[in-house]
Amino acid sequence: MFSKRYIQKRHSAQIVYGRTFSKALRKARPGRKSLLGVSLTGMIDVVFNLLIFFVVITTAPQREGFLAGELPSTSPVQTGLEVPALPIMIRVYAGNSFDDCQVELSGFEQSPESFEELYGLLAGMHADGGGLYEADNPVVLNLGAGVSVDQMVKTYNAVVLAGFNNIQFVRSR
Repeated sequence: MFSKRYIQKRHSAQIVYGRTFSKALRKARPGRKSLLGVSLTGMIDVVFNLLIFFVVITTAPQREGFLAGELPSTSPVQTGLEVPALPIMIRVYAGNSFDDCQVELSGFEQSPESFEELYGLLAGMHADGGGLYEADNPVVLNLGAGVSVDQMVKTYNAVVLAGFNNIQFVRSR
């Protein structure tokens, strides 16, 4: 009934199993193959499957191509392209009294003392007065804290009388 391999035999207080178990439990001797080794077949299969997976999902970088294009004509200067002009910045700061304020014009070291002097400087900057700026060049009025409506209107009138029509207001804090 029972196979001889799995029957326990008692010999002097030791339990000895059949041949199959005793071989497996013994230490491997040099030159002999051990029965307790790890099977690498499954691990090799998994590694090859991972290798195939990553080879399939990676994409090769696309090679560089040539784009057809037309070169410009032989003349280096093209008409119709304008360099945008920088805006004229005018800063107005509130002074001690209602009529007293400080006006700074960008690009000038000395600030104008009055709105009439501001008008003269702006008229000289306009193209009609021999300057470089056209009528549609942006003029930015930067109004400081505490500037009254009267001072703002006087600055605006000086810009309009000088011939500029693209005026933007900025309120600084």
